[in-house]
Amino acid sequence: MEFNKIGNLEKFGRIAAAMGERTEGMSAGEAADSSVTAVKKLLDGLDISIRLSDYNVSAQHIDRLVDGAMKQARLFAANPRNVSVKDVRSIYTKALG
Repeated sequence: MEFNKIGNLEKFGRIAAAMGERTEGMSAGEAADSSVTAVKKLLDGLDISIRLSDYNVSAQHIDRLVDGAMKQARLFAANPRNVSVKDVRSIYTKALG
């Protein structure tokens, strides 16, 4: 979500509002940020980790994960942003925790 929000700030702002976040008076970017926060709070409340390291994924797995992700081009078709290998690597690296 952090990567994609810039591709459609208004949509992510609506997600925040739908999840009960107060977005009145916020810029589109701030409201989009609130959607990420809201989802993280939800996952935390459900005791679902967002860190790949909590699922025994380590830095040594990143290359294989990136290769696998890039082979799934059809999954990127509806993505609000174009995704490069560098982007996918960055997303996985940040998700390690």
